[in-house]
Amino acid sequence: MIGVLLQATPSPSPTPTPLGANVIGFSFLLSLMVWGPAVVALITALVPEPRGVRRLPWGLAFWTTLGVLALAMAGYSQFQSFTTGLQFEERMPWMPRLGVSYHLGVDGISMALLVLNGLVFLCAILASWEVRERGRQYFSLLLFAEAAANGVLAAQDSFLLIFFWTAGILPVALLVAGWAGARGPAAAARLLAFWGTGAATLLVAVLLLYDAAGASSFDLGTLAKPAASVTVQVLVGIALTVTAATRLPLVPAHGWIRDAAAEAPAGVAILIAGAVSRLGGYLLVRLLAGAEPSGARALAPYLGALAALTAVYGVVAALSTRDLRRLAAYLALVPGAVTVLGVAGLTPLSLDGTVMLLFGGGLAAALVVGAAITLAERAQARELGVAAGLAGRAPKLAWLLLTGCLAVLGMPFLATFPGAVMVFLGSFRTQVWAASLVAAGVVLGGMAVARLMHRVAFGAPNPDAPPPGDSSLAESWCLGVLVGALLWVGLVPSGPKLFGNPIFLDQGLVNIVNSPTADLAAPYAPPTPPSPKPSPSPSPSASPAAPSPSPSP
Repeated sequence: MIGVLLQATPSPSPTPTPLGANVIGFSFLLSLMVWGPAVVALITALVPEPRGVRRLPWGLAFWTTLGVLALAMAGYSQFQSFTTGLQFEERMPWMPRLGVSYHLGVDGISMALLVLNGLVFLCAILASWEVRERGRQYFSLLLFAEAAANGVLAAQDSFLLIFFWTAGILPVALLVAGWAGARGPAAAARLLAFWGTGAATLLVAVLLLYDAAGASSFDLGTLAKPAASVTVQVLVGIALTVTAATRLPLVPAHGWIRDAAAEAPAGVAILIAGAVSRLGGYLLVRLLAGAEPSGARALAPYLGALAALTAVYGVVAALSTRDLRRLAAYLALVPGAVTVLGVAGLTPLSLDGTVMLLFGGGLAAALVVGAAITLAERAQARELGVAAGLAGRAPKLAWLLLTGCLAVLGMPFLATFPGAVMVFLGSFRTQVWAASLVAAGVVLGGMAVARLMHRVAFGAPNPDAPPPGDSSLAESWCLGVLVGALLWVGLVPSGPKLFGNPIFLDQGLVNIVNSPTADLAAPYAPPTPPSPKPSPSPSPSASPAAPSPSPSP
């Protein structure tokens, strides 16, 4: 534990250039990651599928997503850590009279989340191996959702941000409505209602910032400067909080993810829980804590209350439900609650942990939801009393589900541990009650996990239940990639090193996010106490003059 904590807060000193750096030197890396999936999705949707080649849509989606992940890893490996400002920047005028430009760029925070998107969407493709019904439409929509999610992270113009944020709503809603069974349309309608509300409040926040900045540019670099009026900052903060709450999600705006995870196929649930929902936390970090310090300070107690409510409600609901898929959906709320607690803490340590937890929490939520759905499908039952004692007959899925549950709770050696520890240590200084309630929720979450694993995995098997099967090769790869990423970042958050030099093209997640997080957390750093002035040393006293000789009589 001490070693992980020491690695999670490195000193800002230059790191040696990793092997393979400077391989890609062109300036269209981000455009390829954003528009590449969209172009392939359009081709998949419009070009007729050849006869007898039913796996072609899956193959196109798999290789496209694998290529996007390779681009993300290339950008990650050559990212200049311990520097501020944007990298891989692309800028072209679009609507200059309105101050709108095609402006893409990433810092360490968005670079790390682009890697998360690549991992989660690749796992979603692998989990969709058995999707045969309307495969062209399914994989086209999935690729459109990937393009929109990457666009949100790369956008440096608020017009583009709203475009990509809104463009991702319809593909995900159609995936839920079309492939989630009889209850899919109702779940999609609820998702559309919440996400549409979030898109409207994001538009309100951007217009308020645009007006406060003088209505001259939609560029985030201009809008991110704190508004002159505290009232405007608070109004912007309220709008951003509503937007993030509908996407992350937070109670009471959580109903859509419960229905989506309970009804949607595994691939759709994985991309929702692991990648698309993390964009809400990213928005809070980037635009609220990073751009509106006065508004963030005013709203911090309310954010802490939302975090506490979400954590406690999620684990209480998990303890009371008997549906395996719904239980996993409730547990997936916990990383989001801890993430919002870190934003509410508003200390450099809590914000650093928040960014780390955005990455690890996305992996954990995707794993626990994906493993629960796969186990329920293989057991042909989702009732806890029916799907019982499966560890002996489906050992891989049982242990994968346990790993996901432990990751959600932030156990050591997993990627959620360093971020969760930093969030709690930083937040206990400023949000005592909220941090205490979220910590209590995590403890109750341990009880929910113990109940789940006792009944489903390691309890007495149900002799009347249908015989279950273990995970297929594609499902094992899907969930195994998530476990591997959780372990890799949890064990070496500052990157593996040999004789002090980074290896395996990984300079460390914490090193990538350190400088931009420190930059946005600068307004919340405690003032440096003035160094005591040394008291002036007393001037040496003049030596007594020698007595003058007395005059002779």
